[in-house]
Amino acid sequence: MHLSPAQREEFTYLNERLSRFAGLDPTRMEDAYANPELIERFIREEGAELTDAQKQAVRNFVGYKKGHFYLVKQYKKYAVLLQQNTLYGVVGVDQAPAEMVDQGLPVYMEAALLPFNDTIVMTSSTVCENGTVSRSDIEYEFKQIKDVRGITETLDPQLLEEQTSPAAQAAEQELRQYLRTAATREKHAGDIKKILDQYPELHDVYMQMYSKISARTIKKDLKACGVRERHFAVYHNSVVAVAPTRGELLEQLSDLSFDGVMGQCALFRL
Repeated sequence: MHLSPAQREEFTYLNERLSRFAGLDPTRMEDAYANPELIERFIREEGAELTDAQKQAVRNFVGYKKGHFYLVKQYKKYAVLLQQNTLYGVVGVDQAPAEMVDQGLPVYMEAALLPFNDTIVMTSSTVCENGTVSRSDIEYEFKQIKDVRGITETLDPQLLEEQTSPAAQAAEQELRQYLRTAATREKHAGDIKKILDQYPELHDVYMQMYSKISARTIKKDLKACGVRERHFAVYHNSVVAVAPTRGELLEQLSDLSFDGVMGQCALFRL
């Protein structure tokens, strides 16, 4: 998916005007995006020729993001990029992101993302070498994050703040600390309950971490019994899938399809 002709025209118009105002080569526009004061000065001095919607679109440019991503999927609506624990739904300027690469997905790349109205636009991309993460690992992580967190469709700073408040982010970090081990989970049981009561949206994170703790114990017990050459998936405190290869394990989990639970499983191999 890419911008419509009308969207592309407006997108190009705003970037060209900002580039001229800032005295920047178009290849250095990230210097402008990273300068909120410059953008506000541009709006003050050039705003008479811009609509209110165009002014807001330029203000949102400060949500610009550049880094390394995995281009994992190409849907009709947008492509999906994976970075750490976040999925981004992005469109291209004049062609679909998957059309910018000449190989099958997933692809590791450096990309630049810019918020524009209600979309995230991938303004540039460069395919990079990646020899450390397997395709099955990337696809599993994609499914896990999609089930638990969904796909982020905006880089609008205000909308992102509304979706995930600093308080909720701090609560999630605290919850993860309490769930590092079975001992810390038991010690902070009351604190965990308070967090989940206040932020019920963190239940998925709780289940993810609980499964990881259980997986450590289950792995230790199975290893002591002499079990070898198998891949396991644990949900909560139960083994829900076993297979000789990781790929087959992921297929089993995909077939189970039990309402987002796949994203809350912990995997291990003996």
